[in-house]
Amino acid sequence: MVYSCRINVWGKGPNVFEDFLPKNPERGPLSEDLQTKIAKAYENIVRKIDARKENKNKGKAHWKPKVNDKVLLRIQPVSDATAGVAAKFLHPYEGPYVIAKIIPPSTFELADENARIRGQFNKRLLKAYKEATKGGEIATETDVIACK
Repeated sequence: MVYSCRINVWGKGPNVFEDFLPKNPERGPLSEDLQTKIAKAYENIVRKIDARKENKNKGKAHWKPKVNDKVLLRIQPVSDATAGVAAKFLHPYEGPYVIAKIIPPSTFELADENARIRGQFNKRLLKAYKEATKGGEIATETDVIACK
């Protein structure tokens, strides 16, 4: 006996189970309730797929840093057992640094506040620096000292 591969996807194609289930006169076609449940499940799956496609690029704005913008630099924290420091508790970013020069297409030369060059880094290692705010206004140095 040779079996062929047949697929039943929501009413499309032959029913695979007809070959294996015993023939029973009481067994009729699928009930309407089951057909509507399958249709609703299919619509739900399609709706969730569409939602995933829409959310895929959500929040990924195209950031284009300019010269003199402040940025943070992603670093690789290293543990130091003698000092009792674990890498998972260290800050993943260093800075802020100022973009001194742009080397197309995606390399940036960073300098610290004293205009000393830190090095050249790829854009994916950088993150926009956002000033600390207090009540919607940019905090001054005296406000930061007063908080300590």
